[in-house]
Amino acid sequence: MSAHLSEWTLRRLHAGELPGKEAEQARAHVSGCAECQELVKGLEADQARFEAQVPFERFEAGVERALKKPKARPSRPLLNGVLVAMAASVLLVVLVRPMLSQPPTNRLKGGASAELRVGGGGPQRGVLPGDTEELEQGEKVRLAYVSGPYRYVLAMSVDAAGEVSELYAQDGMSLPVEAGPGRHWLPDSLVFTGSGYERVVMVLSDRPLSVEAVRASARHAWEAAGGKVENMTTLGSGGEETHWLLRKP
Repeated sequence: MSAHLSEWTLRRLHAGELPGKEAEQARAHVSGCAECQELVKGLEADQARFEAQVPFERFEAGVERALKKPKARPSRPLLNGVLVAMAASVLLVVLVRPMLSQPPTNRLKGGASAELRVGGGGPQRGVLPGDTEELEQGEKVRLAYVSGPYRYVLAMSVDAAGEVSELYAQDGMSLPVEAGPGRHWLPDSLVFTGSGYERVVMVLSDRPLSVEAVRASARHAWEAAGGKVENMTTLGSGGEETHWLLRKP
């Protein structure tokens, strides 16, 4: 590539939001382009300054205090491999990553999308569906969606041992989506305990889905993948699925 990369492309490269081949080409260009290297260094410095001024935990606490009427949140027990941690605001990632106006999402029909963000230990970042993201010790995960034509949302996770954990549901069924257009953050941040792979799945659907039915589908998909959570594909849940693969430290 002879021409300089655009600032937007460099921002996406810095945030890990470029697809594989495009990211490789961009890195190759940057390695031989002093001007683009300086721009990348500037982005890294901006992010470091912001995170020093507003660390993840302090930001969560500050927004939580500012909420006048916290929304009701579905109750969830402590799960094997999953710890529900630290209540956080729906504004969390919007302000934590101000440099990026278009975080990596999975675009679904009718304008629907799904998003997973990581923060709290290393740099705050988005994870592209289908990618494998390395987590650092103590990092937290947030999930968001744009509902589009769908009326219900459900989130589960599957660990390396095939243990399926309910992340977001209500009374054994999918949650009704929040009213209104735009991105909605599911309540609380999540810390995944243990080590090895953890597959996170969000399911948007036209009708409420049974947690037990989706759990059985997930277990069947894990078995069909030879007991390797990293090789799983669709659960066959009956809804529109988005998958992210995390590797716990």
